[in-house]
Amino acid sequence: MRSLYQIIIISILTISSAIAQNVSDVVRWSSIDYVGTARTLGVGSAFGSMGGDFSVININPAGIADYRVSEFTFTPSLRGSKTTSWFKKDSLNRELSKSNRFGIDNIGFVFASKPGSSLTSSNFAIGFSRIADFNRNATISGTIPGSITTYFAEQANGNSVDELDDFITYPAYETGAIFDFDKDKFYETDFSSPSQKVKRSQQITQRGGINELALGWAGEYENQFNMGFSMGVPFATFEELKVYEEIDPTDEIGVFDNLSYTEVLNTSGVGINFKAGVTYKIENTVRIAGAFHSPTWYKFTDDYSTSMLYAFTDGNGRQRYELDSPDGSFEYRITTPWRAVGSLGTTLRLGDIRGFINGDIEYVDYSNANYNGTAFLDTPDEQRWTNEVNRNIINKLGSATNVRLGSEFGYKHLRLRAGYSIERSAFIADDFYNNKVSFGFGFRTDKFFMDMGFRVAQYVEGYNPYVVLDSNQDPLANIETSRTRGNLTLGFKF
Repeated sequence: MRSLYQIIIISILTISSAIAQNVSDVVRWSSIDYVGTARTLGVGSAFGSMGGDFSVININPAGIADYRVSEFTFTPSLRGSKTTSWFKKDSLNRELSKSNRFGIDNIGFVFASKPGSSLTSSNFAIGFSRIADFNRNATISGTIPGSITTYFAEQANGNSVDELDDFITYPAYETGAIFDFDKDKFYETDFSSPSQKVKRSQQITQRGGINELALGWAGEYENQFNMGFSMGVPFATFEELKVYEEIDPTDEIGVFDNLSYTEVLNTSGVGINFKAGVTYKIENTVRIAGAFHSPTWYKFTDDYSTSMLYAFTDGNGRQRYELDSPDGSFEYRITTPWRAVGSLGTTLRLGDIRGFINGDIEYVDYSNANYNGTAFLDTPDEQRWTNEVNRNIINKLGSATNVRLGSEFGYKHLRLRAGYSIERSAFIADDFYNNKVSFGFGFRTDKFFMDMGFRVAQYVEGYNPYVVLDSNQDPLANIETSRTRGNLTLGFKF
C-alpha cells in the first residue's frame, strides 16, 4: 500500500508544438495552490471558515473581518523538487534531477477598524501571494525503439517544402532529418524500421509560477456574520527549455549518427478575478462559510523558438547540419473555470489549550475553461485550432471535488498545526487523487509573531516527448516528482 504522503496522478501529457497551445496549458493556469503565509501552509490551506490570516483573501475573503488590529506579514520560502524519470520500455534506466528555489510567498497588509454600532469591524487588505509554482527539472534517458524523425515526417507529410512550418518540419528537412526523394510530399527518414532501438534522452527545465496581487474588504455584523469581497490580479510566468537528443554510438542504424532538437518557450500573462464570501458564527464556536471564485480572465504572450542539429555519415563522409528557427510570438486568452468553496469549522478551548478544526470542500469543473486563440489573430487556421482545443477541454477535462482538513492548537504563546488535502486531477482519464500533507508551528505575542509551515507531496505523471500515429511507437515515460515547501512568516501587529 502506498504511503499517505504520496500523490499519484497519471496524466498522459504529450509534446506540444512551440507555436500551439493545448489542454495542458489550460490546466496549468487553472490549477491553484492556496498558499501564502506559513500558517495557512501548516493547516493544509484549510481556512475557509476561519479568519485572522492574510491568506484567507485567496480562499474566503470574509475571514479578513476577524482582524481586530492591523497587521503586516512577510513570508520567504524554500521550494524544492526532485524527479525520477524513466521510459516505460527501459524502466531500469532511471534519472534523478533536483531543483531548489528561494522565493517570496507573501507580503500582506491588513488595516483594521471598528466603526461601532452594528458593524463591529470594517477591514481592508492588500498584498500578494504565490498561488502556483512550476519550478522543476527532469531528465529522461534510455534505449528504446523508434525515433523522433518519424514524428517530424508525419507532421510534414502532405506539404511541399514551401509549406513546411518554421519551427518543426522545415528545420527537420533543412538539416536532413527528413527528406522527400520522390517529391510526392511524403517524407522519409534514415530509419528503415520502427523497431530499431535508439539511445535517447530529454532534459526538461521548467521555471515560473503565479503571483497574485489581491485587494479586499470584509466587515463583521454584530460579531456574528462576516461578508467579504476581493479582486485578484495574477501575474503569470512560465519558462520551459526542452532538449531532446538521439545517438547511435554503435553504428547500428545506417547512416544516422545523432540529432538534437531544442524547444524554448517563455510565457507571460496577466489576468483579473473576483471573490466573494460569507461566514456565519453559531454560538461563537461553530462557523459555516461559503465563497465563490469567479473565473480568471487571462491574456498571455508566448515567445518561442526551436533549433535542430542532425549528423549522419554517407559516401561523402560525416555530414553535420544545424538550423535555428526564427523567433516567434503569439498572443491569446484563457478563461479558467469558476470555483465554489463550502466550509465548516469549530473553535475549541480546553483550559489553557485553544484552537480550531476546519474543513473545506471545493468544487471546480475544469471543462468550463475556455481557450481563445483568435483574440488577437482571427484567421481560419487559428479558428480551427481554437475549436480543437476547446473540444479537447470538454472531452478530456472534468469536474473535481477537493477536500481540505486542517487544525491548529495553541498553548500560551506556542502554536501547533497540521493539515491534509485530497484533490482530484483535472483529467477525466485520471483515477487517482492529489494528496498533500502539511504541518507547522508558531510563536505569537501581542505585537509580533513567527510561523513556520511545511508540506510534502509526491506524484507520478505519464509523459510523451512526442506522439506518432502508431501509439505503440510512442516513447511513453514516467516522471515521478517529489515536492517540498517550507515557509517562514514574520508578522507585526500595529
